[in-house]
Amino acid sequence: MKILIVDDEIVSLTKLKLIMAPFGQCQTAGNGRQALARFHDGHRNAEPFALIMLDINLPEMDGINVLAQIRQAEKDLNLPADQAAKILMATSHTDKNRIIASVQSGCNDYISKPFDPAVIHKKLARLGFRRQNLPSQTSVTKERPAITESQFIENIATVFDRRNIRLPALPGIESKFRQLIVQGAAFKKIAGLLKKDIAISVELIRMSNCVYYRGFLVNKALEQAISRLGFAAVEQIVAEMAGRRFYTMETPKYRCLLEKVWRHSIACAHAAEITATLLKLKLSVDPFSLGLLHDVGKIALLQIIAEMERRGKFNGQTSTANLTATVDKYHCLFGARLLERWKYTASYIQCALHHEKLSPDEENELPQDVSKELLLVHFANMLAKSLEYDLQPDDQTPVNLENTESADRLKINSSRIKTIKEKVTTAMNDTDGLL
Repeated sequence: MKILIVDDEIVSLTKLKLIMAPFGQCQTAGNGRQALARFHDGHRNAEPFALIMLDINLPEMDGINVLAQIRQAEKDLNLPADQAAKILMATSHTDKNRIIASVQSGCNDYISKPFDPAVIHKKLARLGFRRQNLPSQTSVTKERPAITESQFIENIATVFDRRNIRLPALPGIESKFRQLIVQGAAFKKIAGLLKKDIAISVELIRMSNCVYYRGFLVNKALEQAISRLGFAAVEQIVAEMAGRRFYTMETPKYRCLLEKVWRHSIACAHAAEITATLLKLKLSVDPFSLGLLHDVGKIALLQIIAEMERRGKFNGQTSTANLTATVDKYHCLFGARLLERWKYTASYIQCALHHEKLSPDEENELPQDVSKELLLVHFANMLAKSLEYDLQPDDQTPVNLENTESADRLKINSSRIKTIKEKVTTAMNDTDGLL
């Protein structure tokens, strides 16, 4: 059975796909235009969707309009009623008028956010859908069954939706910061230190854009944030964040993984900044911050997984291999959603979502014009990996950076790649004391 899931929120899309996976083959769409295109393609290829999960609130064209167009298209195709797609509308509000409008436009039922798998499964059962390939239950055991990957990510997505993610601060940064203040270091040197920390950079930029500090324009750079806030406020924020204890830093397994993510993120940030300077790129945002935040989804996932494991949600500890595989597979989706939640600009969100590959993706469609910011972060991400700054450096297939699409489009030749690598290596050697 083919299922189409339509939602513009990345986490909702991911969670629904995991909930629906036991019922059939899932495809996704992020807006009404994509949904209608996938619907018509299915009929042209004689592989129509039996079930459509359709969000009411969609960009460009709302879900009710999409629903009406699907039902009209089915009439134009002279489909019998029993061959029409079953359509469930998803909504995050309790607006009865819109739900009634959906029913009048031809939906079969509706579901509410946050999604409850048990409720959805019951509604599907009433519509005649059954799980496929259920495992045999011939034996009974007192132990809980091992959690599947879909359940694993579904649980993580639920926690992600319900909590305010706060990132841990870089070890040692407070003492270094204090030393610079006491020494009367130049403003640029202090800003350079703080730029190397993901959590503090995010918090300072966010604070500088609050009503109390904000100017006429939204701030996008750390230097401007420090200038707006002043050293007294910055000192307080650094002390509060650096002094906070996080469970991710207490367990050796997670502490080791988190430090690898930090190393990669900082190497990528240096690579982005060095490359942008070398190529004299005119960008809409700070290249260092773009590189620093591209993997923010990995840190969020490690935080959530560590907490859930501590609470016994996974029927025992998860192996390091499974952890890294899961984080690598899903961090782009979670990172983009997190930056979206924090009101970061489209450049940051696109870089988080697409930095691993520039080829078209069915679930996360690339913008028609790939920006210089995305090309830069894609290249910087691969360069950092080529220097073995990664979660699984030993498992990486060597990449010829010169032949990659981002290097080609940015016109980065082998000589420049060598120069960038040397400069990144030097910058990372200077950073090692912080890690």
